[in-house]
Amino acid sequence: MALKPDRDHFEATDIMNYWINDGTQDTKEKGGVASFVQSGSGVAMDPSGNVVSYVADPSGAVPKGVLLQDVNPPLSATRDFKNFASLEVRPGEKVTLVRKGWLVTDQITGTPTVGGTAWLGASGLISTTQANSGVVAIGRFETTVDADSFARVSIDI
Repeated sequence: MALKPDRDHFEATDIMNYWINDGTQDTKEKGGVASFVQSGSGVAMDPSGNVVSYVADPSGAVPKGVLLQDVNPPLSATRDFKNFASLEVRPGEKVTLVRKGWLVTDQITGTPTVGGTAWLGASGLISTTQANSGVVAIGRFETTVDADSFARVSIDI
């Protein structure tokens, strides 16, 4: 589990983005920070524009929001059932991202301090340190980590 249910995102979610469909069979857990992979022109509401993913290198990446759904590849070509109860999505489908508010996640690297700045980290993680000058701040830590490695993070993207 990457997100706990206690959260408040003030209705500031973004549903205009598609998760990248690059052919990999990796599962992506909710709770990490998705960044632009490609952006369309104008409103670009088709799958070719506004594509997001967890980026390996946060330097110069543009964070879009915290992922609220698990992204799982299809099980097989003939037997595939989504878990609608957990809002599971497939690569290439629309995802929901939190842009403002707070949530409790374990997708953190480093040791957060109360009031410390939350930075975009590698592979969608929320980092306690700025990797280099090209990395963007995404919010601040509201708590330290608990026994299960979860912390409350205030998001403002």
